[in-house]
Amino acid sequence: MAPPARKSKRTEILRSFTTLVAERGYDEVSLRDVAESVEVSKGTILHHFRNKESLLEELHGDYMRRRLAEAHELLDHHPDPVDQLQLIVYQLMLAQRDDRAATVAFAREIVRFASEEVMASVRSMRHEYSTLVTDVIRRGVAAGEFTDVDPSLAALQLFGMCNWSWTWFEPEGGWSAEQIAAEFCRTLLDGLLREGGRELDGERLAQAVAASMKAHAADEPAAAAVS
Repeated sequence: MAPPARKSKRTEILRSFTTLVAERGYDEVSLRDVAESVEVSKGTILHHFRNKESLLEELHGDYMRRRLAEAHELLDHHPDPVDQLQLIVYQLMLAQRDDRAATVAFAREIVRFASEEVMASVRSMRHEYSTLVTDVIRRGVAAGEFTDVDPSLAALQLFGMCNWSWTWFEPEGGWSAEQIAAEFCRTLLDGLLREGGRELDGERLAQAVAASMKAHAADEPAAAAVS
């Protein structure tokens, strides 16, 4: 039997950087910190990444590619806009637990680096994801499932609920990611569904999201590195 493949140094460096940024914030992490945690020289890091900014760009880019791959897969397999909106909520909340370090590192620095040229591809992916969610709501309005809301504003409401939960969500706390997602779905859909709405089936949708996240997981996930 062939020996197991060695972990890529590039992957180890990015994983360590992700965890440290999640714990401390970008400004408090130096290349020396990353080098010490991976037990390599600073020169080795610079062999793989031009500078600290390129590490952040790769962190954000990898994160958005995972979320987009999951979202496209989930929306393709669940055409109903009510299900689709719930799937997005479950995806964003399960990422808070199952892709924890990358999610926190992404959220902590997303505003500061929104205009940096190195982040152009990340901005494009963020726009693509936002458009996916806005279009789900637009389809729900057109189908008569949702009330006549502004889809862009409703999408921002969803992102505000889910994306900032890293500031208070504790993976080992009293509420599970699934419980929070279910409550968010009820709150959101109570305001969107027309009178006489529908019974929600969160367990089925949570399972679909978990399967998609597993299929698109990072090679070296840092999911449980930050509590």
